[in-house]
Formats: sequence, C-alpha cells, structure tokens
Amino acid sequence: MSRAPDEHYCAVETGALCARKHWSIYWILIVVAMTVASGRVLTIRNPETRGESPFFSANDRSRWCTVHALVDFGTYEIDRVIERQTPIHWDTIDKVQHVGADGQLHFYSSKPPLLSTLRAGKYWLLQQVTGWRIDRQPLEVVRTLLLVENVLPFGLLLWLISALLERLFVADWTRYFVLAAAGFGTFLTTFLVTFNNHLPAAVATMLAIYCFDRILNRNARPGFKPEGPAGWGWYLAAGLASGFAAACDLPALSLVGVGGLVCLARSLSGALLGYLPGFAAVAAAFAVTGYLAHGTWEVAYSHRSDGPVATQVSGDHAASLDAGELPEPFVAAIKQSDLASVWSGMKLPRVEPGTWMGQAESIEGRWVVRDELGPGQFVILRPAESLYQIRHWNNWYDYPGSYWSTANERRSEVDYGQRSQLVYAFHMLFGHHGIFSLTPLWILSAAGLAGLLLVKIYRLRWLGAIGLVLTIVVFAFYMTRPEHDRNYGGQTSGLRWTFWLIPIWLVALVPVVQSLARTRTGRVICFCLLGASIISAGYSAANPWVHPWLYQIWELTGLPR
Repeated sequence: MSRAPDEHYCAVETGALCARKHWSIYWILIVVAMTVASGRVLTIRNPETRGESPFFSANDRSRWCTVHALVDFGTYEIDRVIERQTPIHWDTIDKVQHVGADGQLHFYSSKPPLLSTLRAGKYWLLQQVTGWRIDRQPLEVVRTLLLVENVLPFGLLLWLISALLERLFVADWTRYFVLAAAGFGTFLTTFLVTFNNHLPAAVATMLAIYCFDRILNRNARPGFKPEGPAGWGWYLAAGLASGFAAACDLPALSLVGVGGLVCLARSLSGALLGYLPGFAAVAAAFAVTGYLAHGTWEVAYSHRSDGPVATQVSGDHAASLDAGELPEPFVAAIKQSDLASVWSGMKLPRVEPGTWMGQAESIEGRWVVRDELGPGQFVILRPAESLYQIRHWNNWYDYPGSYWSTANERRSEVDYGQRSQLVYAFHMLFGHHGIFSLTPLWILSAAGLAGLLLVKIYRLRWLGAIGLVLTIVVFAFYMTRPEHDRNYGGQTSGLRWTFWLIPIWLVALVPVVQSLARTRTGRVICFCLLGASIISAGYSAANPWVHPWLYQIWELTGLPR
C-alpha cells in the first residue's frame, strides 16, 4: 500500500502564519457552501401545489401559518389563515384544536411556537421595510427570511466547525475534509430550503460544543499562545446554546444535562451563574410563548390522549351510543361530576363513534360527545364489557376531519408506524431511513467517537463520551416509542430526529479521517464515503419532505417497511 507524503502540521511555522493558511481554505469552502445554499433558497418553488407556493410540506406550512397569523392578525389562532385557499394552499395536517381565550374552538399550529414567534418578529420588520405580505408576496417573503434564518446560521455552523478544527493538532487534509463534509455531505443541507427546527437545533448544538471546548481546554494547540481560563461569558453562551437546541428538538434536553456536568467539572460558579441562567432564559421563552399560544404551560404534543376520568357508568349501553343517543344514566352521572358545567353549556350535543391511534387494545369502544353549536366535548370509553368511563376532553389532535384519526384512510403508510421494534431499529441504522445507509460518512463517525474517547492528543475525550451517550440515548428513545410514533419522522428525506447530533458526528470524523489520510487508499475510502453522502443528500435537495431514495427502492421490493 503506497503512502501519501507526510502531512505538514505547521510545527515549524508560527501559529499566526499557520492559522492564516488554514482560514484561507476554510473561507473558500464556507463561501462556496453558503453560495450554493443561497442559490437554492432564491429559486424555491413547489411545483406540485397551487399557485406560486414556497411551501413544501404540511410541516413548514404549519409554522408559516403561525408567522402569518401573528403579524397580520395579531393572534396565534390560524383559523383565518388555513381557510384561505388562494392564491396558494395554506392548510396543514400539523395543527391542533382547542378552546381559545374567547371560549370558542380554534386551530393552532402543533409546533412549539418559540421559533415561529422569533421568525414573526423578522417578518414584521421585513414588512415595515418593504411592505410585503406573506399572503400577497409569498415567494419574496419566504425566500428573504430563509436567507436570514437558514443560510446565515448554516454559515455560522461552518465557521464554528472551522474554529474548533483550528484548535486541534490535526493534519490539514483532515481539517478540510471535515469542513467539506459539513458543507455538502449531510442532510442539514437539504433542510436549508424550508422552515424547520432541525437546522437551528444543529447550529445551537455546534455552538454548545465550541463553548464546552473553550471551557475545558484552556491551552491552545501547539504553536499558539496559551489561553487563560474561560470567562463567565462562555458558560452563559453554552447554557443559551444548549437550551435553544432543546427548545428546537426536545431530545436535546439530554445535551443540557451532560452540558451541565461538563460545566460543573470545570467551575461550580460558572455552572450556577452562567450556564444555568442561560438555559433558564431559553426555557422561560419556550414556556411563555407556549402559554401565550395555548393558554397552558404544557406543550401541544402532550395533548394526544383522552383526559382524566370524571365519572363512570355501568350497564350495557353500546347500542344506544352507536345510534347517537346518550342514555339517561350517563346524563345523571355527568350532572353529578365535574363535567356538569360542560354539559350544561352544551346546546346540541351529538354522540359519534371515535377511534384514536395509540388506543389501548383493552378498550373495546370509544365515543365522542360534541356540541354542534359550541366548544363543549367529552369522551366515553368502555374499558370493560359493562363499564363506561366518562373522561374530560384533552386530545387536541382529535377533531372532525383530523388527518391523525385512525378512521382516516388517506394517511400515508409510514404514518401508521412500524409494529416491530427490531425492524424499526434496522431501518433506523441500515435500512431505508438508515443513519449509515443514507450518510455513509457516519460509519467513520461511529468509530471516531470511540477514537475521541481513547486518544488523548485531540483533547476531545469529553466529546467522545457525551457523543456516545447522546447518540445511544436518542436512538433508544425513538426505538422504544409507541407504535404510532415509530414512523421515521414521517415523509422526509432522512431520520430527521437525529439531525441535531450531526455537529457531534462531524467532529467525531477527525480521528478516523486523520488515520485514513496517511495513505492514498485511506483517502480514496474517505472520498468515496463523502461522495456517496453528498449524492444521497442531493437527491432531496429540491424538497426535503419526500421519502429517501432508498425508501423508494425498498417499496419495489415488497420487504417490511
């Protein structure tokens, strides 16, 4: 096996000259990546929808509905937005319905409102400057905001990776390869053209990693001036970044936890006076915007099941309920329960059969009682043959015509969930939504996490440890979700729930790429894996809300999905 020439580590150069050489290449890669991203954003248009629509899925329409409603109607209620069918389609399946401040039922985006609220502020400013309205100039508004909210943060992510690489004693080839992988080889690039939570979560994670490195590693790499202890600002920035990552992707709460341990390991005062207040500020913003939107401190996702039991009735009443009648024993029991006020306010109650995903197999019947003229509603369940539970209403996703109802036969097959946890685990790793099959670069990262943990020279043992922990925790969390949640993130180009971990996996490339780069054969392997990853991500570059290319091939085989 032939060896490539020994890599020059700049050991004989001054630190400043070495850094200038590196940054000249870093900036070329960053500018090229951002320019490509900008070109894609400036040409976005969904040809499969009516009118000049910049929206690619119900997911991003849901968030834009909130932005539109906040700025143009002064409310989080999206009823007036989704009712509009011209000039473009606004309605979304990612919505919930519950009683609003006026005592009436309204629709709201099911997405946590913090990101939409922040973007609404920028939309308001854009509207003041240009006079554009998103319902009249949708392409202009969305493209401009995506440049600010997606492309610029993506550039920040690349800059942070470059800055972290500059702190490591590694070969130049390794530096440029990792940065090229970040700029072109991950599924973060596919989500640059849509309003989503995964890109900002990844940017926040990268910022947190950089802050943790500054906190833990006080000395710069060889040839550079030693650094002093990390100041209070780095702890605050780490808390803000970790908290924002969690606000965007809730499983990133695990990052908040391990990040707190990292800060405690270095400084108790830094953790308590910097990191904790930073996280608390983001948590407060998340909670307050959620309360302003929904009138409760609970997130919308927690309202996907029936409420607590108010009272019970015995007997055999299934036939009457199926016929749309509410038997007298039920009326009497309700009047004696804490549902009495709900019942007294109902003017035209209607009983209808209703099923719901995730319903326990032991429950043989479910009926919904709705007021045709008002917001009152409650649920009747039959957990046993002659026992009926009357429950408070709590399921915000269960409304007439809901996409998520088990009675909806138009649901995408993937949204029914995978029954087998083993099959689900296989497809999450090596199958049609596989972390390794869709982005082969992560094969190197899997070994690299162990390499960071074991090799002292990179000074990133802490990242190897938390990277392994976070990856395993996130994977186990989603693998053990209920059947209806085992859906790979819906119709999307990759396993999007793991995208916030991408910065960790990118840095984990370092030890393995460093080793492979010593030979031409090793470099060829790296190039092949990078090329395959770029092609895989590029397949969905025009629209990230489509099934992966491997899923579409898998459909032809007839094998379990």
